[in-house]
Amino acid sequence: MDEPISKSQKKRDADHLQKVGVQFIDLSLEKLNQLPLPENLYKAIIEAKKIKSHGARRRQAQLIGKLMRAADHEEIIAAYQLMLDEEQGTTASFHEVEMWRDRLLQGDKSELTEFIAQYQPEEVQHLRQLITKARADAEKNKNTGAAKALFRFLRGCIQWIIRYLLVARGGWSICWKKKYAR
Repeated sequence: MDEPISKSQKKRDADHLQKVGVQFIDLSLEKLNQLPLPENLYKAIIEAKKIKSHGARRRQAQLIGKLMRAADHEEIIAAYQLMLDEEQGTTASFHEVEMWRDRLLQGDKSELTEFIAQYQPEEVQHLRQLITKARADAEKNKNTGAAKALFRFLRGCIQWIIRYLLVARGGWSICWKKKYAR
């Protein structure tokens, strides 16, 4: 038999849902629209964005917590967590592109060979040309945009692999965007 949930645990759960709901206030409208929110909760969050008074904002946060408890909060939290994971993945991808650009510009041919083996770009000759131009720019302290072009090329290679892996693992959230677009 299941043990009844204590009053303290119910309060902790309610407080957690309220805190998650309050985090939604800071989201942009675009990101908020991606979440599977019921209409009344969505309106309460939009209204909370407009409130400046501390007391009124606190009361609105309590209302959001109440509406979160009434809604399918597990689905909402799962979608929100997926959104956060994607943002962290984008940041990590950006840092990896920067790291590879620096390694390719400052390293030797072994760095290029390692990149080609890991990401298998289609246009290896174009990659070599971009690296050569960016190195020449760096030596002359000149900015012709070659380093930026190299960055874009590397980002395209790396993000393609990341997208492929996300889709293969079922972690891509296109379904959320289509299903819950407002």
